[in-house]
Amino acid sequence: MNRFAIPILALALFGASSALAAEPTKDECIAANETAQDLRQAGKLLEARTKLVLCVATSCPGPLREDCAQRLTEMDSVMPSIVFEVKDSAGNDVSAVTATIDGRPYAERLDGRPISVDPGEHRFVFTADGGATAEKTLVVREGEKDRRERIVLGIAAAPVVTEGTAASVAERSGFALDRIPTVAYVAAGVGVVGLAIGIGTGIAATSKHSALEGEGCPSSGGTCPPTASQSDLDSFHSLKTWSTVGYVIGAAGIVGGVTFWLIVPKGTETKASIWIGPDSAGFAGTF
Repeated sequence: MNRFAIPILALALFGASSALAAEPTKDECIAANETAQDLRQAGKLLEARTKLVLCVATSCPGPLREDCAQRLTEMDSVMPSIVFEVKDSAGNDVSAVTATIDGRPYAERLDGRPISVDPGEHRFVFTADGGATAEKTLVVREGEKDRRERIVLGIAAAPVVTEGTAASVAERSGFALDRIPTVAYVAAGVGVVGLAIGIGTGIAATSKHSALEGEGCPSSGGTCPPTASQSDLDSFHSLKTWSTVGYVIGAAGIVGGVTFWLIVPKGTETKASIWIGPDSAGFAGTF
């Protein structure tokens, strides 16, 4: 067989189509050959091959038919092809998948066989029967044969949290800062100060009590010896009283702050007041 022999593949491809269509005329054969060359230069190999199949028909002039057959063989040698391995999110093979290329329908089923594509950059979209989709952009090179690409369907995108969404989540959880009323802040602050006073004066009272015991004052009460300083004794009782008051204010403030935070509606105008007297101390809030 010489180099101008018509390939068996070209004849088979044409035979399948010519059985349903009329034989091309001489002018149509010439036009198909010329168009195929222009398409080849533009990188549109799939369309060029279709034209070359047309001009190898037996109704085309012999020399032209031989030229088209040679071009068709060369075209098939450089036509890129891809084998898509389509998987679901669990890693199972999926064949009932349709594919589009650059927005145009391309394949109705991907069953592991290679598919031919033009060289260049292409955007593929894959859709399974169940609706799961995947997208992939590939740069395909001329002459690249049976390139293998793995496609995984049904992978959900990572959620994007917007400012509004984050605020909604915080509000539902009850920890949004703007939900805490002013009166709750004030009450909690008073509670912290009260606890600090109670702890501080309590430590001082304990120290003073130890000093008085060293001077002979009984720990369970009673009369101190004349050597004991009356001012130290008065100081001990004052510190003990302030420690008790501090603990009471601290506990009331903390409990009040939490209570106001839970029961005061968001955005309500609130007021707070504190009083400390010789016989009592307290905190009040209004809303």
